[in-house]
Amino acid sequence: MPDITKLANGFRIFKATTFPKQKEIISHFLEQGQKPTTLVISCCDIKLSPAEIFATNPGELYVINNIGGMIPKYGTAGIHGILSALEYAVTTLEVQNIVVLGHSKCDGIKMMMSDKFTSTNGLSESMKTWLSVASEARDAVKKQMADKSEDEQQASCEHESVIISLRNLMTYPYISKRLDQNKLNIFGWHFDTETGEMTGFNADTAFFDPIS
Repeated sequence: MPDITKLANGFRIFKATTFPKQKEIISHFLEQGQKPTTLVISCCDIKLSPAEIFATNPGELYVINNIGGMIPKYGTAGIHGILSALEYAVTTLEVQNIVVLGHSKCDGIKMMMSDKFTSTNGLSESMKTWLSVASEARDAVKKQMADKSEDEQQASCEHESVIISLRNLMTYPYISKRLDQNKLNIFGWHFDTETGEMTGFNADTAFFDPIS
């Protein structure tokens, strides 16, 4: 099993090099208790971890990974793991920031944009149910960008799905409460895995502006 061997070898390198450098930081967080300041909602296939992208120390981020990096509306049934992680981050850890982090060439968005999403024998029901969280983005892009290439449509849908998750976050009472108390900030960002560029959604202009 070559992949497992590679992981084991990688762990040995990590243990010998990286872990000793981070041990003091990790020990501090273990002693003081987990207190990350930012929740990052990210995609399973983003290629680089949010900790790498934002150059953070261990324990500084609380990360929820899922297909597409999406958040459903409040009260959505059957997704308890993700929703409980969101609630824990906001109400118990009291994070100060939430970052919805989309990315380019997203496999989840690609599946949603494909014909398999609407085919009766394409994707599993569980996959369709989850991707339906952002299906309105798919519908809008397919309608408004019918003359554009598949790559252009996907890129647009990646951005639109971030906006939908931002909107869905506002439906959670415990999130809206902390927003009203000025104890929480919410951001929608998109990372280009090919160029390394990051853009952020500007609610005033409805566009994604470069973050430098």
